[in-house]
Amino acid sequence: MTVDIRERGQEWLQDSEQMARNIWLAGLGVYSKSLEEAGERREQGENLFESLVDEGRTVEAQTRENVTQQVKAANHNVEARVQALFARLSGVDPRRIDQLNAKVDRLTELVAKLNQN
Repeated sequence: MTVDIRERGQEWLQDSEQMARNIWLAGLGVYSKSLEEAGERREQGENLFESLVDEGRTVEAQTRENVTQQVKAANHNVEARVQALFARLSGVDPRRIDQLNAKVDRLTELVAKLNQN
């Protein structure tokens, strides 16, 4: 039983070449898979970004509305306090001033009508 060294060498060389080819193909497969997953991740990232932008727009609108309401309420409170302070310091009732203003406006209209005639 003799083993031909050349045959063994040839078999080993073929096995080595096949193994090297398989390693090369596996590397290409990894490369292809990584590109595919990178594309999916990019897509997921873009979708996540868009959803975050939409959510941000919603929060911004709600925040603006809340701030607007708070500013209106603060302005109303300041005006009420100023009127109350004026009434206390001057002794003049703000409702009475509003009534007088309305009467002056009405008189101004009547004088304007008389001047037209």
